[in-house]
Amino acid sequence: MSDQPTQQPQPPAGAQQIQVPIDATEMENVYANYFRVTPTLDEVLLDLGMHAQLMGPSGPEPVHLSHRLILNFVTAKKLAEVLRLVISRHEQAFGVIEVDPNRRLRTNQPRPA
Repeated sequence: MSDQPTQQPQPPAGAQQIQVPIDATEMENVYANYFRVTPTLDEVLLDLGMHAQLMGPSGPEPVHLSHRLILNFVTAKKLAEVLRLVISRHEQAFGVIEVDPNRRLRTNQPRPA
């Protein structure tokens, strides 16, 4: 990931813009390939974790949840918009991201010569 600041939505015309300092000295990185979203009346709970996608003798390995983000709906909507923009730019540069694993496997197979 880049250390560059993310682009924030522009304030309405005539609004005063304030530069807020960011202290990232204690920030931790976490990898997640699984998420669960639970809405409440006031917040959105976003649980993150790892899914190994391995099948053991007693069935699939469980998902290991490690972090929970609790967002108000305003912040959740801003996050959704920024993620939509970042993914759109990535797909413009590198092609469409396929989320269906079966279709992803078909499109990543080498073509016969």
